[in-house]
Amino acid sequence: MRIDVKMPDLSATEGSDILVKRWLVTKGARVKRGQPLLEVETDKATIEVESVASGTIAEILAQPDVKVAIGEVIARIEVDA
Repeated sequence: MRIDVKMPDLSATEGSDILVKRWLVTKGARVKRGQPLLEVETDKATIEVESVASGTIAEILAQPDVKVAIGEVIARIEVDA
């Protein structure tokens, strides 16, 4: 089963886009819940976004240096059975 990783609301500014700075994992990498997946930049800080589940990175949808909206799917994790 795949789980969508969505861009969390990290900014106090409602509706603002968040810039993906860099991914800390690659497609096919094994991850654990709570492990940092990527760094994002808001208008106030650079923050690590953690994995919401344990499994394998099946897809990375948001590319570095691209702004994404809050709630947008940025990756998918194939969860452990």
